[in-house]
Amino acid sequence: MQYTYVLSGWEGSAADSRVLRDAINRPNGLRVPTGNYYLCDCGYTNGPGFLAPYRGVRYHLDEWSSGRAAPQNHRESFNIDPLEDEVLNLLSGSNTQEQEGTDYVDQVETTQIWTNWRETLAISMYNEWRGNR
Repeated sequence: MQYTYVLSGWEGSAADSRVLRDAINRPNGLRVPTGNYYLCDCGYTNGPGFLAPYRGVRYHLDEWSSGRAAPQNHRESFNIDPLEDEVLNLLSGSNTQEQEGTDYVDQVETTQIWTNWRETLAISMYNEWRGNR
């Protein structure tokens, strides 16, 4: 595990999205280059720069490769931890260090474009998983 940014000082009861907005808006805050993203939990918004699992969909299945516990659809397969490795492969070679002339995510918001992109990614991952079974 590699930490890229730490923001301390918030109470534990603060909403995740509020803390994230603060981190993005600080002068030396969290910088997410446009086109890159961090995997986060469902307490965060699914929007540009932050890829969240589907809410209300089962995940962390112990026996996910076969039988009744296997993912039944693309949303369940997207939420399973072993498939995170496939998502992380999309990030290989990306550099999140600040570079001159690079655009960065400057707002924390859900967008229909981002929601559609996650849906397409989830379907693609699920179809690939089903093809490899």
